[in-house]
Amino acid sequence: MTITNKPKYIDFMTGYKATDANLTCNPDGKPFTFEVGQWYECEGELIPCANGFHFCEQPSGPWAYYQAAGTRIWKVEAKMVLEVPKEPGADFKRVARFIRLVEEIIHAGDYNTGDYNTGYRNTGDYNTGNRNTGYRNTGYRNTGYRNTGYRNTGYRNTGDYNTGGYNTGGYNTGNRNTGNRNTGGYNTGGYNTGNYNTGNRNTGNGNACNYSAGFFCSEEPKVICFDKNTGLTRNEFEINFPEYQTLCCLLQQPEPIKFDDWKHIPGITAKKLKALHAKHLAGKEGR
Repeated sequence: MTITNKPKYIDFMTGYKATDANLTCNPDGKPFTFEVGQWYECEGELIPCANGFHFCEQPSGPWAYYQAAGTRIWKVEAKMVLEVPKEPGADFKRVARFIRLVEEIIHAGDYNTGDYNTGYRNTGDYNTGNRNTGYRNTGYRNTGYRNTGYRNTGYRNTGDYNTGGYNTGGYNTGNRNTGNRNTGGYNTGGYNTGNYNTGNRNTGNGNACNYSAGFFCSEEPKVICFDKNTGLTRNEFEINFPEYQTLCCLLQQPEPIKFDDWKHIPGITAKKLKALHAKHLAGKEGR
């Protein structure tokens, strides 16, 4: 049986769309002229940037795609809007099966629809960057507020791509991190899923080392391999046994694994390898 991911749709949305002075736009390379208040339907599969009626969620968004003299911005209503992962920035656009123009939006200078902006294409207020939908941002494409980086959906970030707040690093989903790619909070290292760590890749809390799943540890834990303590740090283990990644892949395959090919791995026995392989396959079947 073939399983396909069917597209999901949002029943109804409002947004903003640009046309030229004559209410014509050029979707998918084909000129299309609208009448205000009339519903229009698109045929065929909805494909972002390829087929469908496109519009932005924010009133300053269409200026990212239309800057010609005479451009007009319209509030629109849309039905059967394709669900896609949302991205930060006023220029994020959606594609719909049905659309109609509702009313014209008169923009302020520099294509801002908020107030006191020194940048351009902002929907929020007091932005000195560009394409922000929040306020008091000095970066660009922020949907939060008081960000100096870009593409932040949180607030008071000086890094980039943060969904949390008060981060000075980047790609954090927690709060008050000074490192990068943390999903926990208050970390000064990086790639932590725990909290209050000053090292890297900790899943526990309050650690000042790396790769700790515990609490308040100052020494990096040694790698456990086949339930046996190897006495090696993670870095040392990966240097000594780089082929472990190949074994990880083999454990996902149904073919038997030859024990003799892997008997040098610390802690391994033929019985342990067979049992581990069976557990991996059972886990895949249960998904």
